[in-house]
Amino acid sequence: MDREYDLFEKLPNGSIIWRALVSGRDNAIRKLRKLASQSSNEFLAVHKPSQEVIARLNTRKAASR
Repeated sequence: MDREYDLFEKLPNGSIIWRALVSGRDNAIRKLRKLASQSSNEFLAVHKPSQEVIARLNTRKAASR
């Protein structure tokens, strides 16, 4: 059984917005890459029950602002 991952976007003001719930690690990373390609904001994929962050994208872009 695949884990489910919540995808979040971190805005420049520090707010976090939920973007999607995706089943499976590979699917979560694929969807996260697609979202991150459309914005310079930071994006995270999180397995909420364990609070494990499996991917974080656009971290340099977000840090440079």
